[in-house]
Amino acid sequence: MRCLLVCSDDLLWRMVPDLGEARLAPVWVVERPRDRARIAERGGDVVAGRLDGEAVFRRAFRTGYEPVLLAVEPARQARVMAALRAVAPHAPVVALTETRVEAPGVATLPQASVAERVIGPALERALTGARVERLRAQVAGAERVLIMMQDDPDPDAIASALALRTLLGRTKTSAPIATFGAVTRPENRAMIRILDIDVEQIKPPALEEYEAVAMVDTQPAFLGESIGEVDVVIDHHPEEVPARARVKDIRPSYGATSTMLTEYLRAADVRVRERLATALAYGIKADTLHLERGATRADLEAFRFLHGLANHSALRRIERPDLPEAALDVLARGIGRRRVEQGALLTHLGRVGYPELVAQFADLLLGVEGVEWAVVSGVVNAEVHVSVRNVGYVRAAGDVVRAAFGDVGSAGGHRSMAKAVIRLREWRAAGHRATARAIADTVATRFLRALRS
Repeated sequence: MRCLLVCSDDLLWRMVPDLGEARLAPVWVVERPRDRARIAERGGDVVAGRLDGEAVFRRAFRTGYEPVLLAVEPARQARVMAALRAVAPHAPVVALTETRVEAPGVATLPQASVAERVIGPALERALTGARVERLRAQVAGAERVLIMMQDDPDPDAIASALALRTLLGRTKTSAPIATFGAVTRPENRAMIRILDIDVEQIKPPALEEYEAVAMVDTQPAFLGESIGEVDVVIDHHPEEVPARARVKDIRPSYGATSTMLTEYLRAADVRVRERLATALAYGIKADTLHLERGATRADLEAFRFLHGLANHSALRRIERPDLPEAALDVLARGIGRRRVEQGALLTHLGRVGYPELVAQFADLLLGVEGVEWAVVSGVVNAEVHVSVRNVGYVRAAGDVVRAAFGDVGSAGGHRSMAKAVIRLREWRAAGHRATARAIADTVATRFLRALRS
């Protein structure tokens, strides 16, 4: 599309000298002959003349309907606009100015918007590129790099691990993906099966076998005190204690670690293939509840980029996995035991097979009419797991859960989602009984007291 870029000197041309290679075909309209010569020497289509005279525009326009970007000093703007309109009264004009222009067919673009939309993202991309270089340098000398996730990793962790391996240019042999736990939730198992992502289950001593260890969507403190300093941590969860890592990037403001890895890949100009795009898109969707919970502009931009690259048939298959019949019995038990107080639906599931089932049912029960909080607990092996969800416009879930359970176990989270994990021995040591009824009553009492405080 032919367009006119009007400026008294060659500022616009210096800002976007390669615009002619894009879908726009610019004609540079300048005032000084030396600027015309410089642009023409580089192959630009350019005309020169007084911008407040009609002659230069008669030479620049062909149809009189070409769109115009106008960037002139405020004192001359009215005169230049008058000359332009005398030649092309109906051409659409975008004026780069801080002052709103009240005229038909004229839109204004404040210079602050240029900084926000062009300069800001460029600086952020440069910063991300520097982070990538530092990360790569940290593990460059390692023959094998272990990429660690949390126990029972979720889609965000799995996708981030796959993305980090791609970013490092490694294979599953030189950079295996591992967890101390097992992948148990049906959607997560479907994800690794459909996308053919290898996840190893290891024990803590195995970390000594690797020259470098990187953690995604988790931090050393989350995996136990036995974990020493690692090489890399990339995570979007709050930093409860200083993360022991030589290189770390922790951004609690982001909705998903997958968003951070997507930015890494784009800054490093790494090609994102369909399988990885599908994994990252699902990671963002899962951690932000389909971009409705805690999603930021960065999450939306990353998802927009991935959406066109992902396999949506595979996404549908992952999101609708087979649900074990036993899970329906657990859900029925939880529904039967529910109670609603202070806008919170609370229920205890009893013993469950895997912790993600507790979180899955917390997501489901938040949809009950009139409920602002869903608090679901269950016993997994020798631990009490509590998952909390809220509607997003009430108190931060992480703060409430930390106040309610932080004295007896690991507790925290984000504004609209949080969890607590308490070992049964600590639960009993705090003076609480461990029967199903007692756990339900104690979880409710502790949570509601924290909510009121």
